[in-house]
Amino acid sequence: MLLRDRAQPVILIVEDYADSRQMLKLLLEGVNYAVWTAASGEAALSIAARNPIDLILTDFNLPDITGATLIRRLRRMNQDLERVPIVMLTALDADEYRHLAAEAGCNEFIVKPIDFDTLERVLDRLLRESRVVKRSPVLISGNRLSLRKLIGDEAA
Repeated sequence: MLLRDRAQPVILIVEDYADSRQMLKLLLEGVNYAVWTAASGEAALSIAARNPIDLILTDFNLPDITGATLIRRLRRMNQDLERVPIVMLTALDADEYRHLAAEAGCNEFIVKPIDFDTLERVLDRLLRESRVVKRSPVLISGNRLSLRKLIGDEAA
């Protein structure tokens, strides 16, 4: 089992098949993740709008919208969701689907059936990377705050 911080990362699973959704939920809770589930894109959007989410797992084929459409809508929803790691879990293994997912803003693409050890390593890596990004200071060009000011050179 991989080591994690004490706080439970929150994962949103978006999967229309109840058995798959429940299996993923139980497996992830078993390795100390907090889990929200949604059976459709619209349900996922509603959950994400009201709750902090650290990572999203979504299928490509959902009953109401595609996974790629869901990702685009999530990315536009708010600033936090712009950076949340998103993993596409799908049985569709064609380059076309990988391209659509990546174009929408997907971080990883995993083909079903899922090897849980591989999934756990991917989730752990993405969550570690997203914590580093959240903690890093952002310098915006055009803002008067500069690197020189941050390190103490008042000439900036």
